[in-house]
Amino acid sequence: MNRHITAFLLAPLTVPLLMSALALQILSEVPSLYWFGLLIAAVASYTGAIFVGAPAYVTLRLRGLTAFWLAPVVGSMAGVIIAMALAAILPLALESGILTSIAQIFANGARWGEVIIAQPNAREALVGPAMLGALVGTVLWLIGRPDQP
Repeated sequence: MNRHITAFLLAPLTVPLLMSALALQILSEVPSLYWFGLLIAAVASYTGAIFVGAPAYVTLRLRGLTAFWLAPVVGSMAGVIIAMALAAILPLALESGILTSIAQIFANGARWGEVIIAQPNAREALVGPAMLGALVGTVLWLIGRPDQP
């Protein structure tokens, strides 16, 4: 397996790994919410890597734009794009019942109406995803090394 594929398989794991460490208090209080959050973090991270990161990676590499500083910049943009999409889609999916079967697996007595989701227009809500995206972009660059043949 070449290093580019390895980078796209491993780099997005940084988001659920970091989130798992940051949310340890939730694990002891509401374990089902903890695991559901990690699932959402993994899906969002891999979605961003595949649909935003991969096209950007290929395009920048083909044009010879492989400087290190581009990785966190493009990664932060990917994080913000995915966060905005998630903020728009997740509340609709929870309200419409599309996620009912998944929610039943993770619910374990929790009521989903009590989960607070940040407003999609709150600028502060995009700082975290931008930082996580920059981290994923940096890890992806360090593993994939697009500046080397």
